[in-house]
Amino acid sequence: MLTTAIQTQPNQYNDYYSVIAKGPMLDRVYTMRYRSYSAEGYIAENSSQKFIDEYDNRPNSTCFLAYYRSQVVGSIRACVYEPNHGLNIPIMDCFEKELRNTIGYDGIFLEPNKFVIDPQFQRRGGIHARFLLLGTAVEQAVRKNASNIVVAVRTEHIKFYQMFGGKLASEEKSYPHLNFKTVLMICSDVKKCRDFIKSKVEIIEKNDPVLNYGTV
Repeated sequence: MLTTAIQTQPNQYNDYYSVIAKGPMLDRVYTMRYRSYSAEGYIAENSSQKFIDEYDNRPNSTCFLAYYRSQVVGSIRACVYEPNHGLNIPIMDCFEKELRNTIGYDGIFLEPNKFVIDPQFQRRGGIHARFLLLGTAVEQAVRKNASNIVVAVRTEHIKFYQMFGGKLASEEKSYPHLNFKTVLMICSDVKKCRDFIKSKVEIIEKNDPVLNYGTV
């Protein structure tokens, strides 16, 4: 069974679960990012075999790990912009003007990013882990009272994010630290997005499809 609730350990009802990555667990996040992005040639190789950026240590960033039983299968980072705190998030580096002209900077919004599924797992349940991680990020947006979810995606993933209520809001631009271009998409109904994910989870658990969406 798959759940969007943040859990600290599996139980008899949950093969898939997510946890907040802290301390030594963050190394699992960084190494999984590296394996996922380097496998597709989206980042240059490095000797540490970790992918870390300047936003990872900021207080408005939270990393999550997805597990299948005891196996780490994916990760995502949720970065929150809150006007009273004044801390930028990665998407503002490339879509600052577009964000200002659409949703503005007076409200709270969340960006899911560094969203990866382990290359070895993508065709063995990757869709389960993907919806789990997306659901976890959306729950974070609800907890933070975010009015919008914003995400930078490659053009081939536009239709996937349109399912969640995402609307195209820009032309293609380069995204920080990755050698591909992305477009800005904005979801302005966070609770509707959460309900949609829950409905998809029910379908996934019933039919258990094997799909592959790669890294985002």
